[in-house]
Amino acid sequence: MRIFAILFVSVVVSATRAFADEPQLSAREIYEGACASCHGVDGRGAADSGVTVPLPDLGDCRFVTAENDGNWRYLLLHGGQSFGLSSQMPGFEGILTVEQINAVLDYIRAFCHDPAWAHGDLNFRRALITTKAFPEDEFLIKPEFDKGRDGVRDWVTEMSFERRVGARGQIELSLPFAAHDVTGGATTGGIGDMTVAYKHVLYANRPSRTIVAAGVDLGLPTGDRHRHLGEGTVKFAPTLLIGQRLGPIVLQGQIRGDAPIDESRADRSVRYRLAFSYPFSSLKRDWVPTVEIEALQNVTAAQHQLFVTPQIYRGLSARGHIAVAIGAQIPVAGDPDPFDVRVLSFFLWEYSDGGLWW
Repeated sequence: MRIFAILFVSVVVSATRAFADEPQLSAREIYEGACASCHGVDGRGAADSGVTVPLPDLGDCRFVTAENDGNWRYLLLHGGQSFGLSSQMPGFEGILTVEQINAVLDYIRAFCHDPAWAHGDLNFRRALITTKAFPEDEFLIKPEFDKGRDGVRDWVTEMSFERRVGARGQIELSLPFAAHDVTGGATTGGIGDMTVAYKHVLYANRPSRTIVAAGVDLGLPTGDRHRHLGEGTVKFAPTLLIGQRLGPIVLQGQIRGDAPIDESRADRSVRYRLAFSYPFSSLKRDWVPTVEIEALQNVTAAQHQLFVTPQIYRGLSARGHIAVAIGAQIPVAGDPDPFDVRVLSFFLWEYSDGGLWW
């Protein structure tokens, strides 16, 4: 089998060298000469390819639109092993030019015939607080620690499951596990308030690197309010989201309103969030330093606060489908600070892109 794989790669490399010498060849001709023997003329896989691992369906819009061009380009240049995938996928660096690689990539993406699916280049890296506009298939664990000015300490670990719905929708289910500790008093712990959310992309434009989405969160009082584990009321939170790439900088914004049914138990508020990120490269696994700014307008208490959250994001896997981020939120202006220290983080797994260990 190993000899077969070597012969297979040699044949593909020899063929693509010939295509690289013909600059007038179209993307279709390059694809059919270099890729179709395995992936099929229609992208759904060739029946007699001899490849020993399952081939992806390049006509599946969910699959072909999830990744940004950076990851796709790196895979085509360096082969499957560069991303922890099959070594039977050869790399074409030095064989195809960058222009040819980009042309073939556009051709592959065109196997998705539904233009409603947002392009993967609009799938910007997640920030700690500002919600992203791009719909995802993700599982997240989000630990948070607060040390209040009155000697109160809170630990919250929220688990979130996100699932894309159709071309532009996403549902999310979040459940926090909380512990509340008072200096000189009792410590309580348990389940907090569950959140069910829906998000929908309203506008997605790859040339302008812009994506806009809207959504609503429904907070359910599953936590015990008397033990400081929940707010004790149903809460609606409509939100407007935007993502925009401006040169090397990625800007993500959010306007979110919190509207509790019982205002005596939870405050009405509006939150304005901006996240400025500087990805070190187009690869999802690379470092991304980010600074978030959040302005909180507490309508019920007639208070205003401003927070800054510096943070760092890093992919842990070759493809970046597993990642972590950590940062600290700092009160910088407004009414009395609600806490001394707030540390936030998350562990992210894009489960549709691969397993936890590969």
